[in-house]
Amino acid sequence: MKGYLSPISDHKLAGLLDYLAGEDSFAFFETTRVSEDNYLSFLFLEPVKRLVCKVADDPAVFLETAQRYLDQGYYLAGCFSYEFGYLLEEALVDLVNASEQIVAELGVYEKPFIYDHRRADFVDNKPWPQWDGGKDIAVDSYRVSDLTFSQDKQDYLAKIAQIKQYIEAGDTYQVNYTLKLLFDFQGSDMAFYKALRRNQSVSYGAFIKDGERRTLSFSPELFFRKKGNECLVRPMKGTMHRAPGLEEDLLVRSGLADDIKNRSENVMIVDLLRNDLGRLSEMGTVDTVSMFDVETYETLHQMTSSVRGELKSNVGLLELFRAMFPCGSVTGAPKIRTMEIIRELEAEARGVYTGGIGFISPDGEAVFNVPIRTVLLNKGRGEMGIGSGIVYDSDPEKEWDECCLKGRFLQASLPEFKLIETILYHPQHGFWLMGRHLERLRGSAVYWGFSFSEEDLSQALERTAATLASKGWHRVRLLLCKDGGLEIRAVSCSEPAVGLGQENSRLPEVVMSQSHTDSTDPFFHHKTTCRSLYDAEREKAGAAGFFDVLFCNERGEVTEGSITNVFIRKAGKLLTPPLSCGLLGGVLRGALLAGEVMAPDSLPVIEKVLSVKDLREAEAIYTGNSVRGLTRVNLADDELG
Repeated sequence: MKGYLSPISDHKLAGLLDYLAGEDSFAFFETTRVSEDNYLSFLFLEPVKRLVCKVADDPAVFLETAQRYLDQGYYLAGCFSYEFGYLLEEALVDLVNASEQIVAELGVYEKPFIYDHRRADFVDNKPWPQWDGGKDIAVDSYRVSDLTFSQDKQDYLAKIAQIKQYIEAGDTYQVNYTLKLLFDFQGSDMAFYKALRRNQSVSYGAFIKDGERRTLSFSPELFFRKKGNECLVRPMKGTMHRAPGLEEDLLVRSGLADDIKNRSENVMIVDLLRNDLGRLSEMGTVDTVSMFDVETYETLHQMTSSVRGELKSNVGLLELFRAMFPCGSVTGAPKIRTMEIIRELEAEARGVYTGGIGFISPDGEAVFNVPIRTVLLNKGRGEMGIGSGIVYDSDPEKEWDECCLKGRFLQASLPEFKLIETILYHPQHGFWLMGRHLERLRGSAVYWGFSFSEEDLSQALERTAATLASKGWHRVRLLLCKDGGLEIRAVSCSEPAVGLGQENSRLPEVVMSQSHTDSTDPFFHHKTTCRSLYDAEREKAGAAGFFDVLFCNERGEVTEGSITNVFIRKAGKLLTPPLSCGLLGGVLRGALLAGEVMAPDSLPVIEKVLSVKDLREAEAIYTGNSVRGLTRVNLADDELG
């Protein structure tokens, strides 16, 4: 049994997706953000029937039919469009165009395959059809092209202005206004799912296929979770973009938790959902479990709050959806009037976006997400809804820019990468600066959402050390995969040194790169396998006879070497660039700053922004890492050609 909660590995996922590529219909609900209260993934195959509700149909009949299948012991899994909510409210029914548009579709299934991430095993010993890895879908290709918004910028800005007029008139306090990103799609939908899955680790992911139609959802937001008579809702309202470095990012996270504007918007939606849940719950059982929790994702911090209620005994599907649907976090407040405004101003139906995706079991359990970051593919065309909550002091230009930024989710997919630690080992001394290596690895794992078991790491390093007894100094390279897997390799090396090189000896040379780094790119703040610029420049520098190559950021500030941190001696101090310049917090660097390792001549080590001019005027230049130690170097006159 694993000592940590882990998502499905890429290798296992490849096998499953390879199998599903041949299926005409399925519903896959996956958690890639595994937690103590969300640790199951589900696969529904071969529906015995499909239940469809169109705009012209009676939603009560649809839900009553669904309830009958539940009563017979079947499971239901599928999607509800946002517009389904208009059919549930008598005052809003006439706002929906009575066309052939499907507003809800549920597959009727036998018991699903269930994977328990706590045990890294299957429930009831029923493994998924293909689990040991199939072909590498990474070699499959897909292409997203011809991206366009469903409305132009000027029309968008005009609609935001109208919303602010409604707010000023007292019709509404907040409107969640949305538009769509439309595109052409070619290639493998399985490879597309795998790529988008890397972009955002979420608790409520989904991949649903019905013939040509595929729905790929990467939603972090729980709409509701029902277990027996208990119902939990967790609205998400309040967002801040992440900082690239761990320390700065923690400040951003705490800033969101304390931000008055985000807290007030969160309270508004919590009040709305408390009211919705209260319509279904026993008197006095609606309880706000927590407020202003901050959840961290690959690119965003998001604020959530949790509300729980004990449902009355007579609450069925119709009563549940009539009171709750759609989620107030994607409408605004007050709900009914705001839905009228949304229908007036938005150019087209939202569809599944901001509706609900999930499953219902015959024993009373139900889990539905709010489908944000959700892509629909059908016959070579695709769409993804994008929106934001508009309040009176919203800046229309910034809201438009935010929509453009959210649209990058489709194309700016994160590369596959691993976290690295390179640790010096000697049988008599053990792993040098191990505490600092562990602290950095733990911090990067938290930042990127990697599974990480310190117990597994300790055991793996002990096994490695046992093979190196009486063999001298070694460089031990550790790779941590996102699913918590470890790869360790040891190579013999020289003893590290501090202050190598004397005044009259020939010092190794370093050279400045002509390429600038980006201080806002998180990959320069963490030690990962995503380091193509550094590897390419280091190879060029080595071929030209240089010891290392040094970099500057977009502001011309010195950052680091390709495998080292940079230090200069000046006026009785050893100066090194601060992390805010966009560089890795090296283990040796941290130990020198903390006084755990003594600098040459016992100089104090201070952080200071440095320029190339500072390097050229320095009394001495050093580069260092925790394997080589600190090496004095000379800076070449020319840049790396």
